[in-house]
Amino acid sequence: MTFQAIANLSNKTTLCIGEITSKEALTASEGNPGFDGYGLYLVAVDARNPSSAGEVLAKFVSEDAATKLAQFFRVHGHLVTA
Repeated sequence: MTFQAIANLSNKTTLCIGEITSKEALTASEGNPGFDGYGLYLVAVDARNPSSAGEVLAKFVSEDAATKLAQFFRVHGHLVTA
């Protein structure tokens, strides 16, 4: 699965839709034994340090659901173009 979308939330925070890193999965799984780390997630990342681990905010139930949020970001001018 290779899907990624990036949207600027503020000067400090970027929202990313995509797969998560093993460090993000480890952090998100703490206190949540049912967390599997697979699939597409919404992750908040520090825009000033984008290579740092992000905070997992939500898991998408499908690629279609992730695509709809990415389209929302695009329509409202928040989607970052590559």
